[in-house]
Parts: sequence; structure tokens; C-alpha cells
Amino acid sequence: AGPGGHELALAGQHLAAMQAHLQRTLKQQKNLADLGLAVSKINHDMRNILASAQLMSDRLVDVDDPMVKRFAPKLLRTIDRAVGYTSEVLAYGQASEAEPRRKPVPLAALVQEVRELLAIEADAGIEFVESISADLMVDADGEQLFRIVHNLCRNAHQALLAPRATGSSELRRITVSAQRFGSVVSIDIDDTGPGMPAKARENLFSAFKGSARSGGTGLGLVIARELVLAHGGTIALAEKPGPGTLFRIEIPDRPVSLQDYRARA
Repeated sequence: AGPGGHELALAGQHLAAMQAHLQRTLKQQKNLADLGLAVSKINHDMRNILASAQLMSDRLVDVDDPMVKRFAPKLLRTIDRAVGYTSEVLAYGQASEAEPRRKPVPLAALVQEVRELLAIEADAGIEFVESISADLMVDADGEQLFRIVHNLCRNAHQALLAPRATGSSELRRITVSAQRFGSVVSIDIDDTGPGMPAKARENLFSAFKGSARSGGTGLGLVIARELVLAHGGTIALAEKPGPGTLFRIEIPDRPVSLQDYRARA
């Protein structure tokens, strides 16, 4: 492998060391009660992002230089996202999220980036379907919207990776669809997994209680809900025919003053 691949592989290791240092630093702060959830949230999102970064780094080690050039920007964006999120939490020094910095975000491109980061196409037998118009824009903070979609798609992916009955021929599919209804964008994230057990439904958005899988923390849903609410939106578990889980997110546009509306016209 070329030197570029090895250098990029080391980037994931350095970021892991930064995560450990960050956790130690936060534990030394006085407001441990407030920072406890912040540490858990950091660990959750950083672990998800690091896992994807390390997966991509492992691939880069064994490819030729042209492939390194292809994958390097994706890995660097992953690391930048992790560093940016860490910096935000340190700056605020508390469990609350930063105020959304909203602008029109192309949803189809964002979902494609989530798909690539999770490397879903590499998992045999799991289909990822995107049903989103290329020109559909969401009035949102791009990084926070990414975290919302990433957390929900990762949960769906993990549900589909769970062991099935021997000889099972059940379809394994994640479908992300979205539509605009006036000033609101509705996003559905649907999977054909085993569905939510009753206990998880009862504690759906509770940290350390609402996980659908053994050993899970449920923080992905807690984080997603907090970010959706910060946008004035809603997130809910929707009913669906057949097996699996369907989450529906609704994010409204910001109110526009008459002066701004006329300026756009």
C-alpha cells in the first residue's frame, strides 16, 4: 500500500486517542451532573463516526493510490465532522446542543453521504433505497440533520444485521423517503428488521432504556429527538404494515417575515 493509505489509517487512531483524552478532560470538570449526559452523547456519536472512519481507513491501506485519492476526502470529512462536534461541546461545556445554524440543505445528497459513511452497500443482502427528489431542500442545520439521519439509519442497519432464523429469506431493506408539504418536510426512515420490542417502545426516547438491541444505550434516538426539537420539529415511531420499524421526522421551515418574502420574490 502507498504511504497515503497508511497515513490515513493512522488518522483514525489519532482521533480515537483524542476521544479518550476528551473523556478524561470532561470528567475533571465540576459540573459532572450536567456533563454526564454530554460525555455519553460524545462517546456515542464519536464511536459511530470513528467506526466508519476506521473502516474506510482499513480499506485505504490495501488499495492503490488512485483509490486513496478517491476515498481520502470522505475520510477527512468524517474526521472534520468528529472534531467539529467535539469542539462545539467543549465550547458550550454543557449537555445542551448548539443552536441550529439553518440554511437550505439538499436532503438527497445528505442521505447518500450517510449511506457511504455506513458502508451499507458493502453488506451482502441489505438493500438501501432512497426515494427523495434531487431538488428537495430542508431548512436545517446541515451537520445536525446529518446526525439525525445517521443515527436512525445506523439503528436500522444494526437491526438488519441481527441474526435471523436459519434459512430465513426475509427481505433486508432500509428505505429513506421524503416529501415537502407546504412549509414542512416529512422524512421517513423505514426498515424491515424485527421491529421494536415493547420495552423499547415504552422508553423510546429515554437514555439507557430505549434501545431495541441488547447492549445498546438508546442514545441515538435521544440525540436525534433533541436535534429535531431544536428545529421546531417532531419525531415519532409510526405504524406500518408488516415487520420492521418506521420513524417519521417532520421539520418545518423557519417563519419568514413579509419583508424577507418580498425580497426573495
